[in-house]
Amino acid sequence: MNANELKLEVKDTVFNPGLSREDPNNKVNVRQEGDVYYYKVWLYLDGYDLPYVDSVTYTLDSSFSEPNQTVRRTLTNPNCQLTIWTWGLFTVVATIIDKKGYKYQVSHQLSYKEQLPPEESKYDFVTAESKVAERPTLVSA
Repeated sequence: MNANELKLEVKDTVFNPGLSREDPNNKVNVRQEGDVYYYKVWLYLDGYDLPYVDSVTYTLDSSFSEPNQTVRRTLTNPNCQLTIWTWGLFTVVATIIDKKGYKYQVSHQLSYKEQLPPEESKYDFVTAESKVAERPTLVSA
């Protein structure tokens, strides 16, 4: 089977996909380390065949300490969301395994920088110490 038989795509965003874009609390999270600005980016799957997904392994840029991140589709994470901190744009390869065990590969070029708003009020600057691993939030049951 090829990836075109699966109606799914990988998406990325700097806005929490669990909140409305109009929510005033849905801001771009940024942290500075030296001269480099890191953005909090959500990767996730979207599409018609999402209910048939068992898991996805996101292959990130080799500069990440753990470039291969596997996320299982669960009730609390139905779109296989993964949160990363990054400063650059690169291609993510998603290896998707469906409920029957078939594998599909989908590539996605990050495009979050196109979403960066001009208004400073839309940014939340955080310190490196406040960067913690987050669990996905259940938006609706």
